[in-house]
Amino acid sequence: MEQKISRKQILGLGATTMALLASSSVLGHDHGDKKAPKKKKAEKISVPGSALEASSACILKGRICINMCVDMLAEGHKEMVDCLRSVEETVALCDAFVVLSSLGSASTKKLASICLESCERCAAQCDKHADHHEECKSCGEACKACISEFKKLLAA
Repeated sequence: MEQKISRKQILGLGATTMALLASSSVLGHDHGDKKAPKKKKAEKISVPGSALEASSACILKGRICINMCVDMLAEGHKEMVDCLRSVEETVALCDAFVVLSSLGSASTKKLASICLESCERCAAQCDKHADHHEECKSCGEACKACISEFKKLLAA
């Protein structure tokens, strides 16, 4: 089955890529402003790049799955409704995780816990359709990779 990537998916991937670039370049860069008064910094959480990468892959695979689900629903395949909803939720949460973790937010671990639960639900939904739809199979696999990385992050 040939996969089409929509403009919306490309823009989503671009946004995700920008967040990853920002996290690696901005957070690791000393801006050298020695004259600025030092303020007490809020506690920042360091997130391993593997959790960010897994989340970004999950977003991309999820957007492709969403596109397929919408097409299937348009053709009258109502069995894709629950899959679509779970993927939409997971993509939104993983996107928020990428943004907050790239900012070093203190809420990163809390969000990782919520993302973990959402990825588990999403993988279960996608697994129901994996034998018939490559997009669901890929999305489910991406969710499982996220689950593994979120567990590592939460255990640290």
